[in-house]
Amino acid sequence: MDIRQSYNTFVLSIMSGLMIGFGGIVFLMCTNRIVGATLFSFGLLTIICQGFALYTGRIGYFRTYGALSLLITIAGNFVGTFIMAKAFQLTRHTVDIVSVVTPKLQDSSLSVFLLSIGCGAMMYLAVDSYRKSKSWLFVILPIIIFILSGLEHSIANMFYISLADAWGWDALRITLIALVGNGVGSWIINASNFTLTEKTEN
Repeated sequence: MDIRQSYNTFVLSIMSGLMIGFGGIVFLMCTNRIVGATLFSFGLLTIICQGFALYTGRIGYFRTYGALSLLITIAGNFVGTFIMAKAFQLTRHTVDIVSVVTPKLQDSSLSVFLLSIGCGAMMYLAVDSYRKSKSWLFVILPIIIFILSGLEHSIANMFYISLADAWGWDALRITLIALVGNGVGSWIINASNFTLTEKTEN
């Protein structure tokens, strides 16, 4: 990647972080979890439609983007979620973010990893299914499933942790584990698709 490509990726990544932040805000402010989970999908729908860069949407295509691009994406996603969290803190609205973040920080590393794998699989299915079908339904449903199932989305967690001002060793621990787990979940589905396609063609 040259400097211009890196800059563009960083900017697009910040935009994705902002969109995930918007999704997180509406989810937190909804009293109905199903409605909140459905509206959260606005974030990913916008990211896909606008061509923004989201780590959990790109990690499944590691060979396409490469390690440097994905690292820049993670950094930009963090900046975007952090900005959105701090901006929300300056408004008149309040949400019960402590009850959302505390269980995450107290969770075991294995639990976070397994829940992150599930989320990574859902995110890859959302992006890949949309690419193949152009149906927004395949974006919305995986988002609803991962939220209602309590799966761990690394970038959404960045927003929640920033909103709670809870960055510390445990926050860093679960974030790093979630980043890896999201990647593993995406790669599993990607590998399955590749294997099935190969067998069909042969």
